[in-house]
Amino acid sequence: YQRRVHGTLLGLILGAFSDTMMLLLVGAATLSIVLGMTVADPETGLVDYSTGWIEGTAILISVTVVVMVTAVNDYRKAKKFEEMNAVQSKKEVEVIRGGHKVSIDISELVVGDLVLVGAGQTLSADGVFIEGQDLKVDESACTGESDIMKKDSAKDPFFLSGTNITEGEGRMLCIAVGTFSFAGKLAMSTRGAPSETPLQVKLAHLAELIGKAGMTGAVLTFTILSCKQAYKISQGHAVFAPADFVNFLLVAITMVVVAIPEGLPLAVTIALAYSMKSMLSDNCLVRILAACETMGGSSAICSDKTGTLTTNKMTVVQGHIAGTNFVFEGYGIEPGENATVLDSKPETVRLNIDSNITSILCDGLAFNSNAEEQEIDGKLQFVGGNKTEYGLLGFVKRIGRDYVKIRDSVPRNHKRTYPFSSAKKRMTTIVHRDGESTIHVKGASELVLEDCTHYLNHANETLPMTPEYKDRIMKTILQMADQGNRTIGVAIAKGGNHTNFPEEEPQPNLTLVGVMGLQDPIRQAVPDAIKDCHRASIVVRMVTGDNMNTAIAIAKKCGLIQESDLKKKGVAMEGKTFRKMAAEEPQELLRILPNLRVLARSSPTDKLVLVSCLMDQGDIIAVTGDGTNDAPALKLADVGFAMHTGTEVATGASDMVLMDDNFASVVKAIVWGRTVNDNIRKFLQFQLTVNFAGVLLTLIGSAFSEDGEEPLKPVQMLWLNLIMDTLAALALATEKPSRECLDRLPFYRAAPLLSNRMIAFVLGHGIFQLVVMLITLHFGHDFFSVGPCDPKHGSEHIPASPTATGNCPGNLKHSTYIFNIFIWMQLFNEFNARKLYGEKNIFSGLTRSPAFFLILIICIGFQYLAVMYMGAFMHTTPLNRDEWLICIGIAAIEIPVGFLINLLPIKPWTPGPNTDNTQGLDAKKRKAIYDAKVGAGMIKENQGSGNLTKELSARKKWAIAGTKIKAQARVVKAIKHHKSRRDVALDVWTPTSLAYGVIY
Repeated sequence: YQRRVHGTLLGLILGAFSDTMMLLLVGAATLSIVLGMTVADPETGLVDYSTGWIEGTAILISVTVVVMVTAVNDYRKAKKFEEMNAVQSKKEVEVIRGGHKVSIDISELVVGDLVLVGAGQTLSADGVFIEGQDLKVDESACTGESDIMKKDSAKDPFFLSGTNITEGEGRMLCIAVGTFSFAGKLAMSTRGAPSETPLQVKLAHLAELIGKAGMTGAVLTFTILSCKQAYKISQGHAVFAPADFVNFLLVAITMVVVAIPEGLPLAVTIALAYSMKSMLSDNCLVRILAACETMGGSSAICSDKTGTLTTNKMTVVQGHIAGTNFVFEGYGIEPGENATVLDSKPETVRLNIDSNITSILCDGLAFNSNAEEQEIDGKLQFVGGNKTEYGLLGFVKRIGRDYVKIRDSVPRNHKRTYPFSSAKKRMTTIVHRDGESTIHVKGASELVLEDCTHYLNHANETLPMTPEYKDRIMKTILQMADQGNRTIGVAIAKGGNHTNFPEEEPQPNLTLVGVMGLQDPIRQAVPDAIKDCHRASIVVRMVTGDNMNTAIAIAKKCGLIQESDLKKKGVAMEGKTFRKMAAEEPQELLRILPNLRVLARSSPTDKLVLVSCLMDQGDIIAVTGDGTNDAPALKLADVGFAMHTGTEVATGASDMVLMDDNFASVVKAIVWGRTVNDNIRKFLQFQLTVNFAGVLLTLIGSAFSEDGEEPLKPVQMLWLNLIMDTLAALALATEKPSRECLDRLPFYRAAPLLSNRMIAFVLGHGIFQLVVMLITLHFGHDFFSVGPCDPKHGSEHIPASPTATGNCPGNLKHSTYIFNIFIWMQLFNEFNARKLYGEKNIFSGLTRSPAFFLILIICIGFQYLAVMYMGAFMHTTPLNRDEWLICIGIAAIEIPVGFLINLLPIKPWTPGPNTDNTQGLDAKKRKAIYDAKVGAGMIKENQGSGNLTKELSARKKWAIAGTKIKAQARVVKAIKHHKSRRDVALDVWTPTSLAYGVIY
């Protein structure tokens, strides 16, 4: 199927530019430029062409920076993912065309091709069995079932794309490729524009509110000033002049510019881009940038077992050999009675048993397996056989024996293997060596034990099997199984002198050598990662295809559940029970769903339905998966984690890719997600404080000013709103994570963007700054001995009357005090803004933010230049040392004020009984949840609901199936026509049997 094109750089730029906040800023900037270049100054009557364009142009530059940073980051991310996919998808297959074997790229595969399949191959198309020998397929990527499926023309002739050939070789007829194949259909179903994250929804809502508030304030300011001027004109204290009202309009526009948090988009972009690059070093490739912050709100994780919680590598962890028990440490296995504990770190270990017994054991394991190691991509990997065989052969190597030499020590015609079958559940090999034949048996431990009449003891003596010893071995087997182990029995029998091997597998009396306990070990970092999730109030649920006993044992070892938890209803559930309750008792299922921790024997749709139910209850869900069948759940979840070794369909549907396939990396993503949320909120409370104080200062200052002039000049506002905001975004949005964030509750989907403590911060600091500035504005001329052009405010240093240019130095000095104090209060408030949860020490963790000090120094340096050397441009006049100290001293009161605000007893927001926890879900997610529930039978589909997944009647289903059958039948007929030329033995297919292959 055609892979998703992530778009050109220009397309990504246009996409970033279409953001509501960006459009609002561009509109305000354009209006500012137009008015600045067309409206005359009311004092001089001239249009100031030299500076009228500066304010609007600076905002446009800010917008350009935000758009380019966003687009370039998205472009680089998309290119990196495409490169990864290109490497993974560059595959070749062998087909028979024109009677000859040719090798082609998978993109050239077409319906009707005869495909050669063999062990280790991942199928790229759907097909039907033509011929083969011992063809076995791992369909877990598509079905979720871990059992290996044997393919033949009698019972199961159908191959699904995305599955892996584990054993054998043969030929299949290609019947579906691209978007018509199983994998292709799933891939297409997961495509579409990404949904908005909870934070994006809240930020959009906040931007709308700020825009309305700013516009309201601007209209109110213009109205107050206009009414004030009209009153003066009516009283004869002023003469009507249009320029006065134009000036009032400029003041109102300045207020809108102040109100809009133009630094917020940049802060969000910087925080997400910074975290994305840092997370890559933590083995997490971010595909969807917004997923970084979404992880901060995750309240539940639905995880696969195999390869995520476990290593996906079957390993011998304990055993009972010739009466000797041993256990490898580090796997959470409880040593049995008199068990030897072996160090699991060394590559080679020595068992404390007779070397002859070791040889007998290793012979049985080596001969009863057709798996072998091959070098693939520079690494030795097992091919053929199954994962259990890999684990047993790995054990042979671990105890210092070479299974290849053991096999090669006996000529091929001196041994005969009887393959494993599900009926007898064992594998047997007769080895003729040194004039004597030995029968080696390996299989299900309880069945092997049942056929044993003798056993080996630690002295390599063959003793009769007694009921007591048999009970002892059976207890050992049960103890191994209770700890989540798969148990394999090994036995031998002396078979006389076999010069001609029997056609049927012999059934001699066996001598028990031992029992091996294997498991897919828990990753070492997983138990601690699960503890971190519990510490962070995140519920982890394991969804697996394993049986209930194994799933519960693994869950206990991971720390997901305790023995006492199993007394609660619904803690562990099988897939069939889950599906039955979903269809027949949906309300009861939703009631016990919070208790669910283990879902065993799950089907491909169980995970999707589980995720749908949890999201519908308000949880923010993260899902891990590696198989093709996981794609719908990965796409639906708020954050989907695909494994690096997973299928292309799974990675395409995901938001992040775990490069090390380790659940511990999910916890690292949670830490980064919470940090990103915190960093954005830190900047947000700082930004809103500046805007809150700035807007009210402009409104109140202009309203009570005799000449209607704003306290801060437009260019000073520009420095405050553009430079300070942009640099503050860099300072506050790039703090590195601390694992202390795991001690807090997750960010609920329904939680307001501004917490109660953030509101207290904005109001407390905003009111304090406003009071200080109004006092400075109205009484500063007395306190600083500067002020209006009035003889009583004159001094020997500051003239009391206007200069020839019309400027009053006293007013300029007063304006400089106002500007300098306000800027320094923001600098000190940046320290306060670093804390969100009422922490008393605002200086803790400063070392995690190296950019903070750099930005602080830059801001101080620019402020010094603005005051001392940019007087004409910034409307300031130089201050001496004492005047600087006065400004800094007044502004420094922000620190103790912040300490007092942090002492306020403010409770964090928690959802109440009537809280709608789904209010942050966008329409796409709601529809996907609805579709999944309809598919599970949890709800009835409403007529005319517009739902795309309409239930098909049986007649319509068979009509569609019939069309497909006819198309595939034509292909089969064409192949049969060329049967002799292709030399292929074709079976006769009935429409009914073929229908099973086209209707999955």
